[in-house]
Amino acid sequence: MAVACEICGKKEIMPYKCKVCGGTFCSEHRLPEHHYCPGLDKLKARARDNQQITHQPVPEPVNSSTGFFNRRSSSSYAVPISRNYSLYIIVVCLIVFFLQKLIPGFTEFFLLIPELVFQRPWTIITSMFLHANISHFFFNMMVLYFFGPILEKKINSLNFLIVYFGAGIFAAIGHMLVSSSPVLGASGAIYGIFACLAIMMPELRVFVLFFPMKIIQALALFAFVDIVMYGSGDMIAHAAHLSGMLFGLYMGYRFKKVKNKQMW
Repeated sequence: MAVACEICGKKEIMPYKCKVCGGTFCSEHRLPEHHYCPGLDKLKARARDNQQITHQPVPEPVNSSTGFFNRRSSSSYAVPISRNYSLYIIVVCLIVFFLQKLIPGFTEFFLLIPELVFQRPWTIITSMFLHANISHFFFNMMVLYFFGPILEKKINSLNFLIVYFGAGIFAAIGHMLVSSSPVLGASGAIYGIFACLAIMMPELRVFVLFFPMKIIQALALFAFVDIVMYGSGDMIAHAAHLSGMLFGLYMGYRFKKVKNKQMW
C-alpha cells in the first residue's frame, strides 16, 4: 500500500522513514535537511555542546529563565526569533489593537473605506493591522502564530512577507470589487498564509474544532463556509477571505513548482 510523503504528499510503495524524527518521506525528502527534520537542530546543538565541552571543560552558568521564548526550540518547525516575522506581525497588531482602544478616531483613520481608497490609499495596508474586537484579534493571531513560522521556514522570510502582504492586498481588492462596506482585519492575509501552506504541505495535520484533519481538507472546509455564507449579511468579509485564499493558493503552487531549484 502506497504511503504519502509528509512534505509533498507524493505516494511511495516503499517510503523512507527518517531515523531521526521517525517521519515518512519520499526519496526527494528522505534526508533530514530536506524535510526540516525537527531532530536535526537538536543533533547540531548536541554537536556544538560537545565541542564546547571539549574546548571549555568548565561549563558557563546556564540562564535559569524559562520564559515563553526559551521554549520555542521544542517545536518541530521553530525558527529563530530574529527571522520569525510572524511574531513581529503579531506584536505590531497587538500594539495597534491597544492604540485602537486608547486613541479616539484611530480605527477610523486607518480603516479601509472602499469609496475613499484613492484619497486614503495607505488604508489598504493599515487596515490589515486593525481588528474589530478581542476575539477577532485572538483568532487571527493564533492562526498566524501556529502556521506562520512553518511556512516561513519552508519558503524563507522574504517570500513569507510577500505571501502575507500580497494576500492582504489581494483580499482588500477583492472586497472592494463586491462591497462598499468598510473593512478591517488580517483575515485575508491569514487565509493566504494558510492556503499557501496547504499547497506546500498538504498532509500536515491540523485540528478544526478539536477534529483532526489534513490542512488541505481544513482549507476546503473554510472555503466552503465562506462561499455558503457569502451575501448572508453577517458582517464578515467573505470575499476578502476567498480573495486572500486564492492568492495563497497561487503562490503555493508557484513555490512548489520551483522548490527543487530555489528552495532546497
